[in-house]
Amino acid sequence: MIIDAHAHACGEFANPEILIRILDELGVAKVTLCPGLKGHTSAPPLPNIPIAAIKQSYFYSQYFINPGLRFNYNFLLKEQQDGNQFVYSMVEKCPDRIIQIYWLDPRKSDFMAKLKNDFDKWHFRGIKLHQVCTPFEIDNYEIEQIARFGQERQLPLFIHLRSNKDARKMMSVAKNYPDINIVLLHLIGLEVAIEDASTLKNIHYEFSAFSYIKESRLQYAVDNLGTDRVILGSDTPWYKDSLKNNIARVNRLSIARDEKERILGGNTAKILKL
Repeated sequence: MIIDAHAHACGEFANPEILIRILDELGVAKVTLCPGLKGHTSAPPLPNIPIAAIKQSYFYSQYFINPGLRFNYNFLLKEQQDGNQFVYSMVEKCPDRIIQIYWLDPRKSDFMAKLKNDFDKWHFRGIKLHQVCTPFEIDNYEIEQIARFGQERQLPLFIHLRSNKDARKMMSVAKNYPDINIVLLHLIGLEVAIEDASTLKNIHYEFSAFSYIKESRLQYAVDNLGTDRVILGSDTPWYKDSLKNNIARVNRLSIARDEKERILGGNTAKILKL
């Protein structure tokens, strides 16, 4: 079973009929959806910049890409709708194919009350944090609250980290809350945190988007973590054909068929308790 563990409800994936058609064409059983930026369902194309120019360059990411994304999210984009409500409406239409991941902004004063209330209504299957768009510190009380909530309800935490330094801090969260699965998106912090990550069974790495990640980095993750804690994602709708190309990339790995199946969906199924 193939599962896309990281996609957004915008662009083609904001339309349930088109989304299901794409999944069927690619042989994908399920997709996890979180909202588009501030609930937007349109997806303007992003520049096709490879990971070597972004995340593997501290200067480029810290002083160009991250500030640009943060400024756009916080000062240019207007709230379009409750994106989590929109994702839930899609789940209602396709409950067997779409899995809701709840985007949370821990900077808001009422975030925990809203998180608990929305979980009671929608029973989403995971929590998404974006440290670049909604800047927060890993080592603060808010993150402890979220980790405790996720651990109690068996909800994995999907997080787009800001930096390698924050990846190291996430290792402490993983140690303090061993029963919550933590998925680090885009392989951010992989090299600097690999020693701790290799011993923490609740840390997983997702490798979207296709043009964002060097094939050698995916191989590095597999070589150092094994195939039990690396998971397929696409970051759809950004970066054309990311899901298709990442599936093909996994199939090109020189590993056994059952190991490929774990990366393509088996690991995500375990994380989400499917």
